[in-house]
Amino acid sequence: MTQLSMRFDYLKSNSKFMKTTKNVIYLLIIFVTVSCTKDNLESVENTRNQNSSAFSIIVNHDKVLVSGYVNTDSEFRTKYWIDSLNTDSATFISSLDNGITYKKAIDELYRKVSVHKTLNGENDVYKFDQGSFIDDGKIFYYKNNKIVRMDTSATGTIASVCFLNDKPFFAGYFSEKGYSEAGETLVPKTPFFWDGNSILINLPLPDDTFFKGISCVYVDEEDYYTGGLMNVPMYWKNTELITLSTLYGEVHQIIVSESDVYAVGFYNKSNSNSTGHTACFWKNGELFELEDNAQGYGIYIDGNDVYISGSTGYVPSQYKACYWKNGFRVNLPN
Repeated sequence: MTQLSMRFDYLKSNSKFMKTTKNVIYLLIIFVTVSCTKDNLESVENTRNQNSSAFSIIVNHDKVLVSGYVNTDSEFRTKYWIDSLNTDSATFISSLDNGITYKKAIDELYRKVSVHKTLNGENDVYKFDQGSFIDDGKIFYYKNNKIVRMDTSATGTIASVCFLNDKPFFAGYFSEKGYSEAGETLVPKTPFFWDGNSILINLPLPDDTFFKGISCVYVDEEDYYTGGLMNVPMYWKNTELITLSTLYGEVHQIIVSESDVYAVGFYNKSNSNSTGHTACFWKNGELFELEDNAQGYGIYIDGNDVYISGSTGYVPSQYKACYWKNGFRVNLPN
């Protein structure tokens, strides 16, 4: 073989090698770019401020239905779960019996939202401002986005609704004007129960109590129960004030089952009003703890089974939606 031929073969072989090497380098660049992009996306997702909680819980035909919220970067949206799996609103609603009420996430105007599936299968949406100067602070609520005013010139807020045979009952509070760093505000003053028509009943407050508002209301055939937000977990049975603990806590739902009164919420072993709560419920005033660093919001009794909806987490930014069945936790996906 001549020297020229050998040189040509070498260059030809080397060209193939360089081409292969070049392709490998391209593949490595693509792989690294994709990996970095994926890592960056995951890093962004992991740094987003996201938390969630479960509000209402219903058991129907052996299915566990839960509604709640997920909050991503201060944007709230309603979440629905069936048997601890994500579902959509249409499937959730179609799985509910008529006559059921459940809570949704606050809306874009930070109004609290409850939905009642009527005995005829219609969905009535009730919304409540959390204290505003709309209409000079006079008391009102929204039903299906139409404002309904209470026949009074007093200032205040309706905070919660429940239903008995499709008839709505409300709880709220009268307010007085006050001032904070943000400016003029409405300060809760006197809680009330309202049958939706004419009867408005003031609820008594104990001395030296910091009253913050109303959390819930429940009506059965004989009595009405109203949850108050104070410095201790408590509620009223009719107008009788019932205190459940001397430590800080809150009651978020009350139901009566087989003549037993259940109140669900949390209390704080360190008497803190902000962190490290203990999720729990009270049955006829007796405490049943669920879990530390957690909070309860909804309750459903199905035979001998007690279902509690809520969240785990030390502070609100860490809250993660879950429910407990007879004290055993089931986590819910965001």
